[in-house]
Amino acid sequence: MNRPDVHARVHETEHTITVAAPAGTVFGLVENVDDWPQVFPPTLHVECLERAGAEERIRLWATANGEAKSWTSHRTLDRAGLRVRFRQEVSQHPVASMGGEWIVEPLPDGHSRVRLTHDFRAVGDLPENVAWIRRAIDRNSGAELAALKAAAERAGADGAAFTFEDTVRVDAPADDVHAFLLEAQLWQERLPHVARVVLKEDAPDVQLLEMDTRTADGSVHTTASFRICLPGRRIVYKQQRTPALMSVHTGRWTVAEDPAGSVVTSRHTVVINTAAIASVLGEAATPEDARAFVRQALGHNSTTTMRHAKEYAEGRAGDRPVAPATYASLQRFYAAQMRLLDDGEGQAWAGTFAEDGEFAQDAGPTPLRGRAAIAAAVRSGAARARSARRRHFTGMLTARQSPDGTVRTRFYALVVDTEEGSAPVLRLSASCQDALVPDGDGWLVRRRLVEHDGR
Repeated sequence: MNRPDVHARVHETEHTITVAAPAGTVFGLVENVDDWPQVFPPTLHVECLERAGAEERIRLWATANGEAKSWTSHRTLDRAGLRVRFRQEVSQHPVASMGGEWIVEPLPDGHSRVRLTHDFRAVGDLPENVAWIRRAIDRNSGAELAALKAAAERAGADGAAFTFEDTVRVDAPADDVHAFLLEAQLWQERLPHVARVVLKEDAPDVQLLEMDTRTADGSVHTTASFRICLPGRRIVYKQQRTPALMSVHTGRWTVAEDPAGSVVTSRHTVVINTAAIASVLGEAATPEDARAFVRQALGHNSTTTMRHAKEYAEGRAGDRPVAPATYASLQRFYAAQMRLLDDGEGQAWAGTFAEDGEFAQDAGPTPLRGRAAIAAAVRSGAARARSARRRHFTGMLTARQSPDGTVRTRFYALVVDTEEGSAPVLRLSASCQDALVPDGDGWLVRRRLVEHDGR
């Protein structure tokens, strides 16, 4: 922490921009600090520490002259006057103290003028420190005002931010999953879509991660992100170098304890670079196409990461290969289960799941939870069944058992349809993961994940 030097001079700056948007819209962006990482390029992450009426205390992480810095500020919101005053409580070297004000002024034509002022003292009042701070203020203020203008003027348009998330359940402690996500320097060895990785941590819990990642079409993209490791098994990040289709990409990993182990969630917020849609996806592509493309690409990579974290964590949970007799019983279980599907016994097939069992697939909507929901989905599917004779085949079974008796299996599944008088047709190829629990002399599926090939 830097203590204000009362003998150091106070330096002042002011930066201004005109925005083609109403003052209320502009002020809303300034007021809502939760969205600052998507609005302001220098802002990496914001945590609201206290909020009471017009008073706020926030902790903010941002880049200054290419370095990641963090400080705590007190803000006073004057909503009627469209002003926000701020004062740093905790500054970082070479800043001894800093404050300022956002001022939004309505203009007669419905537009607005934004003024951003700063006052600061430098540590030791040294000229080199003053110069460093001025450079950072000039660079960040210019970037922030330009970004504020762009965000206000595109409000409600196709380039607005959108958010999505994916979740994976893990039969292992949350700390092991979190460790996998923290140890990003090992991802090149652990993740198939990571071709190269460099991780630097010059300050505690603030990482700079540079990666080359492969996409489904075989191309490689280089990204650079600042990652902030927070309490509660949270890792937030913001890309400093994004693929052409995205102008902003922020994300968050969270790992939470669960009665059966843990749950890991990946959340992405993206602003599409609409100017790049045609060059990346073709002249006929729309902003909706771009969002779908980004959602699939980012969701696939982050889900792949979470599933490898799951495999890593569950491998550390004391699992061991099953005994030969147990392996034989598992083969009998899957043979009987698949035959129920082929014979149209959907209700009986749903009965091979635990009462609170879960069925999920990457090609489907939300997972089915509970035997009743699974049975209803099977009945619905049977009502739409085709005239073809359908066969389910499973193979390449591997199985490991936990100390609590739970067995985790992985296997391949093929679905073949045969129309009367026609040759068989392969309809589906998938990789499956099950968590099975003992049921007398047999087994019940507590959780199944089906990953379709070709997605």
